[in-house]
Amino acid sequence: MLYAAFSPTTRDLADATTSRLQSPPRQRMNPPSLLPLLPGPFNFLRRDPEEIGRLLPDLQRALPVPQNIFLEDEGATPLRGFPVLLSEGMLALAAALRQYIHCEEGVQLAIQRRDTYDRKLYTTAWERYRALLTRAVENATISNYGRLFPSVFWLHHSTDIARLLKETPKRVLREDLEVGRRLGDAIKYRVCDRLLDRVLACTYDLVQKVAGATEEAEEGLFPRLLTSMRDNVLVFTEDHISPDLAELGSYFNGYLKIDGREIRQRLGELFSWHAEQLAADHELRAIASTLLGADPRNDARDLLIRPGYLSFLVTRPAYNPVRLLPPILVQVWESLLLKLKEFELFHAVRRSLLRVEAQADGRMVAREPLAVRGSHRAALVLSPVTRPLDFMAPWVVDPRVERFGLIYDISEFSQTISYLQRSASESQDEAFRAMFRFQRRVNRLAGARRVKLEKYLGDGAFYSSREALNLLVCAIHLQRYYEQAVREGFAFDRGMRIALNFGAYRLIPMGSGSGQEGERYEFFGHGMVELSRLVTGKATQEVDEVKTMLISQGYPEATVHRFFAPLAESDLDVVDKREESRRFYAYINRNGTLLNNGLVATGDYVSRLDREIGPSPLHRGTDGTRSYVVFHVDDGGERLPVGLRKLGTARLKGLERLPVYEIVDGARLDQASLHALRGERLVTAAERESTRPLTQQDG
Repeated sequence: MLYAAFSPTTRDLADATTSRLQSPPRQRMNPPSLLPLLPGPFNFLRRDPEEIGRLLPDLQRALPVPQNIFLEDEGATPLRGFPVLLSEGMLALAAALRQYIHCEEGVQLAIQRRDTYDRKLYTTAWERYRALLTRAVENATISNYGRLFPSVFWLHHSTDIARLLKETPKRVLREDLEVGRRLGDAIKYRVCDRLLDRVLACTYDLVQKVAGATEEAEEGLFPRLLTSMRDNVLVFTEDHISPDLAELGSYFNGYLKIDGREIRQRLGELFSWHAEQLAADHELRAIASTLLGADPRNDARDLLIRPGYLSFLVTRPAYNPVRLLPPILVQVWESLLLKLKEFELFHAVRRSLLRVEAQADGRMVAREPLAVRGSHRAALVLSPVTRPLDFMAPWVVDPRVERFGLIYDISEFSQTISYLQRSASESQDEAFRAMFRFQRRVNRLAGARRVKLEKYLGDGAFYSSREALNLLVCAIHLQRYYEQAVREGFAFDRGMRIALNFGAYRLIPMGSGSGQEGERYEFFGHGMVELSRLVTGKATQEVDEVKTMLISQGYPEATVHRFFAPLAESDLDVVDKREESRRFYAYINRNGTLLNNGLVATGDYVSRLDREIGPSPLHRGTDGTRSYVVFHVDDGGERLPVGLRKLGTARLKGLERLPVYEIVDGARLDQASLHALRGERLVTAAERESTRPLTQQDG
């Protein structure tokens, strides 16, 4: 009989549910950012923030929010999820897990047979799996920085565990028909318990080990999600649960020790009876619609998956415990319902995992997310800039990226500030309002051209892009915006320096781990150093820094410049007044020092710009004694002329000698001086023009 088979495990489960339902509500975080991203449909979980908050009170610290994953066509709607790289290490971990579970099954089967087993093989399988698992968890923990890498790892790894354990009864049955029939389901959960006990012990040991390296408390390092998942065996043993609970036969038989067929039959009777009662019982309909906000005609099943509702139905006069669920099985259903909801919550996030394979040609192909049973999705080619997670790599996500970067910097900003401080407060306020308007206009410009603002730099800003052409268009318009602002009375009118490059950057995660903010990264590394040197220009800044400091302290500007004049005369700072007579200028003096008060770009940037624009009409244009290669780029349907000339190689502080180009707004060049250049690419033409003597006709 059903009641004779009822075990202490089931009673404990029922008691736990009763206390949980009767406990006072706890403080919860609102999870609206995650709810719309959870892939459905759900058989038991309701899309209700209150319900999800009850299931996982610290949701934002435990469950990661799926991120954008761009396809090869980045103009298409991105996916939401987590790309996990199937690297050699990750495949080795999956293989080691499979080998260990098979060995554990063999041990449990040998115990039932009272037979011997290969202890050496068993120990070797565990040690191999333990070593790889420890490495993955350690990498995820050390590289976390608030990004919930450990949670993503356990979502991924629990999927592999569930897919293996759900087949355990079948494998045991194949090995021994008699033991498999009697104990196959029970062996499944013994293997699961043994695995989780050893995994948790390893994780605790690892957390204790790395607590000092991460400068965090041990309790803050242990994955919150793993704790919640450990309390729900369904997460580690199932990868799909139907509305009729057809997959839970081994759970009922091997874990709860009850007759699964009988409880499923009684549940079917319950759902039919409840629908009839809603149609016939006016009072029940009123309770459902008024107190529970449900539509009795369409939400009959939704009502039965609300915790506590079935306990209420038992008190109705028409409820028949002989035909339907008896009181003790009502508590089993209430307990199971919470486990089913937790399973679907965790599993919904698991289904957003994309398993990514790196192809020989460099493409990233996502073979299949954890799909709904019976559905299949074709292979997806991801954007080449996708950085999938590899938990067997030290950083998990490679922090090195290559980007096109732009920095603009207002010239003599600090000096202008010192002057404003001696002005009336109205003048200061107006100057800073004008600065705010200017930066806001620049941000709108960048947003319209898919250029991302990475950080403000006080008197300037740093932007990044995946395309050279977008940054070039922004830089030209940035100069135009600055000129317009100066004409409107912009107080910071000493000029503006802009630099473009293509370089290697490293990303520092800046998340606090509190779950209150999204992922945020800061750029640092060689690319940032290169851009900062290009806008400051000079090889050494000590003299300028001392001059600025003295002027800011109130010393007369003319006196300061006169005092440092001998240094300039000693060839430490050579100024070309003809070059600096322009509004925007850039040149390299005879000492190899870059003086930039305009727009410059590195050789790598120009080379990649050449690839983007491809073969295009080029012209030679002149401005005084300077010769430029002029080309046109598309600017929202209009042709934007751009002039380019190679300045040479500059000596920049802390860097190797760097090829530098000046870029100018082609609209400022003499249009009558343009001569067509045939059969050349941009870089080749600029190189030739830099060595070509300027003729009288050109000038």
